[in-house]
Amino acid sequence: MKKILSALFCIGALLLTGINASASDTLTTAGGIKYIRVKAGDGIHPVAGQSVKVIYSRLSSTGRVVETNTGGKPFKFQVDNHEVIPGWDEAVKQMSKGEKWYCIIPPELGYGKKGVEGLIAPNSTLYFYIEIVDIK
Repeated sequence: MKKILSALFCIGALLLTGINASASDTLTTAGGIKYIRVKAGDGIHPVAGQSVKVIYSRLSSTGRVVETNTGGKPFKFQVDNHEVIPGWDEAVKQMSKGEKWYCIIPPELGYGKKGVEGLIAPNSTLYFYIEIVDIK
């Protein structure tokens, strides 16, 4: 039941943002990230130690954008170097250059029990659009 509700929420959030999706489009990583591939990439995945540049938007649970770098400078980080939440490292290693995902990151792969004071409540599920624009 929990998996069905999660898939329905994912689809609902995508519909709110204008993307058509079905339950069969929702995939889950080994770590528990639920995602829908919004746009395919070139097939080459980053590995630990490589740098990636991403365009992202963080959404609220209702689908409202609460943080984004869209239209600005891509965010750069080194994969598996503990520079981002574990969910981002897991997701980008499965994505390729040009690929875009809508993903739901569970609390244990986000900010966990601590949250981010004043910004993200403890044990929050996170909702992101992530697109890899470069890998080096």
